[in-house]
Amino acid sequence: MTNTVLEINNLGVSIGRKPGGQKIIDGISIQVRERETLCLVGESGSGKSVTSLTTMGLLPKGTLVPTGGSIKLVGEELLTATDRRLRQLRATQMAMIFQEPMTALNPVVPV
Repeated sequence: MTNTVLEINNLGVSIGRKPGGQKIIDGISIQVRERETLCLVGESGSGKSVTSLTTMGLLPKGTLVPTGGSIKLVGEELLTATDRRLRQLRATQMAMIFQEPMTALNPVVPV
């Protein structure tokens, strides 16, 4: 049996800090085990980037705010981690591959 590496439970993200702010992510749950690959796919505006940025601790401060749930990396809660700890984790245990549309596919290179 493989260990759970990343566990997101009932994640919520809202715009702004005001109570009743507009929810843009509501109730996402994901579990990734060792040796698994996860791809987030969906229509434009469906929350892929916000989910990824929240997981990495890279949300713009004060603009988008996690409003519930938990994100655990190898059992360690990320939503309450300090900025310093998140930097350490990003340097050693987790990474995000950002999409670059200009380098994703080249029309002159055969696939």
